Amino acid sequence: MKTRQLEVFHAVYTKGTITEAAQHLNVSQPSISKVLAHTENQLGFLLFSRIKGRLFPTPEADLIFLKADKINKELIQLKEITENMSNRPSGLIRLACAPTLGLDLTPTLVSEFSSLYSGAKFETHAYHFNEMVEHLRDGSVDLGIAFEAKDYEDLESKRILEGNFVVLGSENFNFSKKKLVLKDLEEIPFVGIEGPLSEKLYSFFDKMKFKPNFITQTDSYLMAASYVKKGLGISVLDQISASSLNSEKYIWELDGAPSCDVYLVVSKTATKSLVQENFIDFMTSYNYKL
Repeated sequence: MKTRQLEVFHAVYTKGTITEAAQHLNVSQPSISKVLAHTENQLGFLLFSRIKGRLFPTPEADLIFLKADKINKELIQLKEITENMSNRPSGLIRLACAPTLGLDLTPTLVSEFSSLYSGAKFETHAYHFNEMVEHLRDGSVDLGIAFEAKDYEDLESKRILEGNFVVLGSENFNFSKKKLVLKDLEEIPFVGIEGPLSEKLYSFFDKMKFKPNFITQTDSYLMAASYVKKGLGISVLDQISASSLNSEKYIWELDGAPSCDVYLVVSKTATKSLVQENFIDFMTSYNYKL
């Protein structure tokens, strides 16, 4: 007896008529009659006796029902489980991000997704890009969020957020106009940052023949922002990190500056759970406020 035959048999047995069974299963009466007749034909004996428009189970049907009722309950439970998986997916997402993307962007994504999917659990790590790649490859993380990521034979990157370089200043180094050009930054003390975007930024400086007046350099965005806040100088960094580290009052646009986009990095071969797929869709459509 196939699943559909079992379902029809159980409905007819418990409801007593073809009409009520059809209403219970939300199908037509002829379809119920057809499945039931086909089932009896396959079995080689009647399951119900037809008496004055009602169906009465045969002794054989009574025996079958004892087992069929247990199976039907398990099928209902299975249906509920699969519907819950679809409507409320749950599970662990192991997420890695660039250190500065852990200041605001990643916590924002995780907290808002968690409010929509209460069954989602996160394990988050801050890694530099090369470390992130290794962890994606060895399977210790599921997804990565990084600046200017590139594709590999076994990893693919998808842009999820577009941004630009901006100037970070303070009360000591303030500018009256909203948008700056590199000429406005000449001779001003400059805090350099060595990181995932520095090569792109310094290529832009070289192309524009701009020589920053470096007074210090660091590989920490947090330290660079602290130097700027204390009035040591200005710095140029991506607007995502800048908005996480400083007041908008002391952030200026930089005319002609190249983009510094954020990418989702995933393994091309690793199988993804439903909750991971949902988080990927969520990230790619999220409108993050810069």
